[in-house]
Amino acid sequence: MKAMDLAQGLSSLLGLGVASGLNVYAAVLTIGLAQRWGWISGLPQGLEVLSHPWVLGIAAFMYAAEFVADKVPGFTPIWDSVHTVIRPLGGALLAMGAAGNLDPKLQVVAMLIGGSVALGTHATKMGTRLAAHAVPDPVTHSVISMAEDVGVVGILMLAYTHPLIALPILVAIVAGIAIMLPFLLRVLRFLLRTVTGRLLSFSHPDPDIEIPAWARQPGARTILAFVRNGKGLGRLRQIYLGRDGAQTTLRLKTFLGGQKTIAVRKLEEPVCGLFLDYIEITAADGATLSVYLTKDWASYYRDGAPAPQARAIGA
Repeated sequence: MKAMDLAQGLSSLLGLGVASGLNVYAAVLTIGLAQRWGWISGLPQGLEVLSHPWVLGIAAFMYAAEFVADKVPGFTPIWDSVHTVIRPLGGALLAMGAAGNLDPKLQVVAMLIGGSVALGTHATKMGTRLAAHAVPDPVTHSVISMAEDVGVVGILMLAYTHPLIALPILVAIVAGIAIMLPFLLRVLRFLLRTVTGRLLSFSHPDPDIEIPAWARQPGARTILAFVRNGKGLGRLRQIYLGRDGAQTTLRLKTFLGGQKTIAVRKLEEPVCGLFLDYIEITAADGATLSVYLTKDWASYYRDGAPAPQARAIGA
């Protein structure tokens, strides 16, 4: 019985964290309705409140808002950015509620675990959505959004009705998120730079600060970009576009810490977006790729700002 209780507790904790990271409003709505309709019972007092009509009504309204927002490709990154705080906080509070019958110290531990799992899941979701933006198809985004909603319901119902089955699945999900941590950090860095680029789009960035010495080319104007797509380049990795009139090259760090230079044959005109622009590129070897420009660097790219003075390596 104790083993069963432990499995139930861990399944509940991890399930609430993963579900909140995907859609915290759907998580609240699922637990509240499942309890109200008798699908699950015996919840801690901290989660019983989720079946209150007022809580269900507000959760349903917010879920409807997210349901619509998630289907609009251009608006989804904005919505997800706002929820970078809301989803982990919701996961932490739900996890603490699930541990409501335990010692206060264990409640704090549960809150930290739930919030961390929700943050990791949320970052994974944002990374997946940004990858999907390479194909700006509303149908694709709608399918992904609905799959996430179904996943929330399935994860939570499995966690509370069949915890022994749910636990290894949830552990595998959390382990997968941990493995993807380097990519998730790139996603968060990219989102932060995107927001600051939008706020600072009225002025040019400072190449002396943002362009490292190894990426500079004498006489070239070097621009910070992020990989949108390109075989073997790593999505959202920082990449540097150097233009000196005679030739254009791309430079980036490899996964093992080395440097890679790509000669460019053709640059298309930038495609403008609300928060980001992107450029389709044909490399000298015929390979195709594209890069994102934040709005401040896009302005710098278009205006043809003068090249910064090249620094000596190690400066």
